[in-house]
Amino acid sequence: MAKKAVAPSFGQQLGLIYKRWTLDCVVEIAHAVALDFTARPEMYQQVADNIAAKLTDLQANYGFQADFPDMPIRQRLMRPVFGQSDGHGSGNDDSAFQSYRLPVLAASADFAENAQPTGFPMLRERVKNELVAFRTEMVDLQGASLSQTENRMAFIFDIAQSILKDPPVFAVFGINGSIDPTWPLESTDPVGANLVEKITTQLSDLPYGVISCEMFVHMERIAEKGFNRFVSFSMQT
Repeated sequence: MAKKAVAPSFGQQLGLIYKRWTLDCVVEIAHAVALDFTARPEMYQQVADNIAAKLTDLQANYGFQADFPDMPIRQRLMRPVFGQSDGHGSGNDDSAFQSYRLPVLAASADFAENAQPTGFPMLRERVKNELVAFRTEMVDLQGASLSQTENRMAFIFDIAQSILKDPPVFAVFGINGSIDPTWPLESTDPVGANLVEKITTQLSDLPYGVISCEMFVHMERIAEKGFNRFVSFSMQT
């Protein structure tokens, strides 16, 4: 008898949304490739029909269909959840998420830096109180609206990453070999990071500019740490 799939906890759900938002440049990069697909047809002769269809869909529907939100729409969708992307933002905007997160970070830093054991109980209580407020803010996001946002963000991200990992596509930008199938959400494959650097160097007018290998791997580590923290909050209700 087959086992039933275990539904992800709310913490895992938020963690995955956070990962994709931190790595949102993947969507912009894939969209730039979709535009290049039409601009330089001679470079994409080896692309299979299924990937060609994805490239065409991403180019034609971007910003016009619900599951293809462009950057302004993605920012509008994600502002109530996480504010600016931690992959590209300041980490200190006036969104609810970052406003509630800052006191948690400050309290945690004070606890870590305090060398006097007599102060531990007070500092521990402060961290706990700030976490309660932060967790409450996050739990209040549950519902149909967040689920729709998650579906839309996941749809376009999945199309984007599948385009970038297609060998005939990444060969256009001078990448040989292969990219880990779990990249970029579950792997920091340096080949994938190198692809990001090459595309953002070769294609102009990308909103985030050139993203080096080191920069992208750093974003992936931020995304993974954020995911783990959300899971550890055990916010399933």
